Amino acid sequence: MTITLTPEEKIAIIEQHIKSALYSQYNINLSLVEANASTLPNQQNITDLNSQLADITVRITALQAEIDEQTALIAPVIN
Repeated sequence: MTITLTPEEKIAIIEQHIKSALYSQYNINLSLVEANASTLPNQQNITDLNSQLADITVRITALQAEIDEQTALIAPVIN
């Protein structure tokens, strides 16, 4: 017996990944606030945090594309 996930189940999992990425994104934003509030901001740390933000943005975009793909399997476009 083969068990597979439905597109709806896959979307739910992807949404969990997006939520996790959004938590990370917010956490990094807070770290940036703290880093910039320092009397002597560490520019390398700030650069690293900005790189992490860019990476998360790309990941969220990729996950959203995967949701779009799964959604297309649920309700195919009628021409």
